Amino acid sequence: MSFNIVSPILRYRGPVAAAIVAIFAATPAFAVELKFGEIEAHIDTTISASAGMRVAAQNCTHISIYNKGCTDSAGRTADVNNDDGDVNVERGELFSAPIKVVSELDAKYQNYGLFVRGKAYYDPVARNLGDGDGNYGPLANAYLGAPEAPPQRRPLKDALRGDDAYMRQLRGLKLLDAYAYGNFDLGDLPLNVRVGRQAVNWGESTFIQGGISSFLPIDVSALYQPGTELKEVFLPQNTAYMSLGLPNNFTFEAMYIMEWEKSVLPACGSLFGVSDTLGDGCAYGMLRGEYYSNADGSKGPVPLFPFTPEFNSLAVLVHRSPSQEARNSGQWGMATRYYADWLNDGTEMGLYFVNFHSKLPIATFTADTAEGLDVFVLDAYNHNLNSPDCATPAFIDPVGQPITACQAYMGAAAMLSNKTVLAQYPENIHMLGASFNTTIPIIGDGTALSGELAYYSNMPFQVDITELQGVDAVNAGFEAQPGEAPIYTGPMVAPGQVIQGYRRTKAMVGQIYTLSTLTPSNWFVNMTGGDLMALVSNFGFQYLPDADGNRFAIPMSFATHANSGLAAAVGDPCIAAGTCHIQAQYASAFSWGYRLYGFENFDSAFGTAWTLAPKIIWYHDVSGYSAGPIGPGFVEGTKSLTLGIDAKYQSRYNLGLSYTTYMGNPYRNANYDKDFVSLTASYAF
Repeated sequence: MSFNIVSPILRYRGPVAAAIVAIFAATPAFAVELKFGEIEAHIDTTISASAGMRVAAQNCTHISIYNKGCTDSAGRTADVNNDDGDVNVERGELFSAPIKVVSELDAKYQNYGLFVRGKAYYDPVARNLGDGDGNYGPLANAYLGAPEAPPQRRPLKDALRGDDAYMRQLRGLKLLDAYAYGNFDLGDLPLNVRVGRQAVNWGESTFIQGGISSFLPIDVSALYQPGTELKEVFLPQNTAYMSLGLPNNFTFEAMYIMEWEKSVLPACGSLFGVSDTLGDGCAYGMLRGEYYSNADGSKGPVPLFPFTPEFNSLAVLVHRSPSQEARNSGQWGMATRYYADWLNDGTEMGLYFVNFHSKLPIATFTADTAEGLDVFVLDAYNHNLNSPDCATPAFIDPVGQPITACQAYMGAAAMLSNKTVLAQYPENIHMLGASFNTTIPIIGDGTALSGELAYYSNMPFQVDITELQGVDAVNAGFEAQPGEAPIYTGPMVAPGQVIQGYRRTKAMVGQIYTLSTLTPSNWFVNMTGGDLMALVSNFGFQYLPDADGNRFAIPMSFATHANSGLAAAVGDPCIAAGTCHIQAQYASAFSWGYRLYGFENFDSAFGTAWTLAPKIIWYHDVSGYSAGPIGPGFVEGTKSLTLGIDAKYQSRYNLGLSYTTYMGNPYRNANYDKDFVSLTASYAF
């Protein structure tokens, strides 16, 4: 059984870049100004219409064989629980086309104020996403022995999911910020207080996540809607916040987060969906086979192979049970800043401590029950998962996949146990951080240089899903043989109990950020006829001193296991076929990468009143694999390139066109075949 739930952060590359870089090229909008006596109010509203189209062909190696996909040259296949988005959107089809309104009100009375921001969107593409036939999808009729029909796609709604995923993709009305604030004098010290829904963003991170502000929930689904702005990404929480100016250029800040709010993941079946199991609106996972819709309207998991003369095994459908969510209390933080006017013509330094609960899910499931484990006949295998009787292919399913005897037994045990999959949100994560920002005379008219370092003493990281299933093998009485890697290295649980899907360890995430601005006095800007150029770089790393032995998940790590017997019994398709053994790979002790971004403004372009701004964005994960879900999400060798252009008129009208392509490490790069173009038109008033 394999559920590919790694870090959602691993996958938002081009979209998050588009949202973040918009702040650099932004121009002030014309707000509606109102005045009622001493009350002054400003209302800013942006209306936008956008569209995103997939321009890369579906790669069959990124689609499960149960959805008519294929194996790669090494005999590896994609996971059936992570390919719905790939199945549903073909080259030349829209994956999203939201019509959106974002409006904000800032009202002030004397030293008090009120800030409110909300958004509404409607995406007509969701109405038909996943409907009808396509290049890929479950072959329901073929499974049932009837003549092969065109592959079905994977609808956003079905008998088990209901319409939750569909409605999340289709439309939404959200209150974002809503807080009151006041500015006071505490003696001679300035005091700012804010209470309500707000996003307190500490640190200096820009493109690379997993740093000081990891306590903030993120709307990952918004990142994949073309036209998204950064203010839509970091979700506000009900928070009490204060900032007190102290003598000698010191500032003290404190916050108490009054509610826990999880991050929003892309809906099941959407192109960039994180998982078909734990994404928003998901309801189940599959152990081999696929959930289908029959011609007579019936639905269910497809039959695969006769298990015993008395029992016909099905492709096991594993239901999702309620998440173990964090409590609302217990999240707080403090920060101290110092402005050193004597250092490098001004340098700000900060120290931070935050205790918070995870906003991103950890995947796990319940252990098999004693009744389910009774299906194993241990005497036949001598408690050895690598025994010939256990690890040898014993069945062939309707799509030609060999299935080992123990793989069949483990599937039957899961079904008889009513195994469920669920999400965990660990509490009380401790973060100690430091940051700085200054200016150095390196490029152009000056380069802003900043950096941060976040240390976590007890960060919970996702354990590889196949590793977690070692609990069932150990509970069934299997043992690692001499010279073999351990079957399972974590804490055991009794049959039927929830397995802890994470292990806590020390972690460090650091990054350096630069922003250089160049004016026509620079030779290149002058030569190209531009008016302003900005160059941005962001280098970051993750260090895990105790990575070895913990088997933290990375993309596709679930496909095998360090113990070849467990790999054969659970996930490794090459072992089942007797052709190869996928190399086990888990999170690295050290991983790093960088991001580059640049744009150039051309005012009054071609003699018009329009400003044109071509841009380029480059992502490169150089070395190592990051643990998650909280982290920078580095996947060794992956790259992405975005080329685009924005056109602005009178700070009110904006047109944007961009193209994003993904490259490198095709086996572990979930976005490898998801190149896309996006077009956005907006009007601000």
